Amino acid sequence: MTSVVLNTQTGERGSAGEWVALFDRAWADPRRNLERLLLLLSEDVVLKAPTRPPMSRGRDAGRRAFQRAFRAFPDLEAKSRRWAMAGDALFIEMTFTATVAGRSLSWDSVDRFLFRDGEAVERIAFFQDSTLVLRQLRRRPAGWSQLIRLAAG
Repeated sequence: MTSVVLNTQTGERGSAGEWVALFDRAWADPRRNLERLLLLLSEDVVLKAPTRPPMSRGRDAGRRAFQRAFRAFPDLEAKSRRWAMAGDALFIEMTFTATVAGRSLSWDSVDRFLFRDGEAVERIAFFQDSTLVLRQLRRRPAGWSQLIRLAAG
């Protein structure tokens, strides 16, 4: 793929490396940069992850899913470690960090994005251990309110 859409509102295009740099900047402070993160994605993007909800369809549903996660984990952030593009698929290896049940926790994930006509139309997140955060939340009373915020939205 020669270029990808860096901003679905303006149609600005660039390289996969530029897309990943914008993605990484957004995840450095995702609560403040949520709209910028969402502009990297197609209006009808499908987001899948081992979280609640397990799938969101469309930017508005994605916004609500991210906001739910940010309410449960106000300091959630991620840092890209490396990435690769193969055809219409972009893989980003990243490490998430957040305070979970009163303790700092980190976990690894790989996001696989599919692009159509340069736009990111699907993301699937593959966590190293999809139950790690949930186990931590259930284990300590400090995590129970986070679990409720995550489940209730």
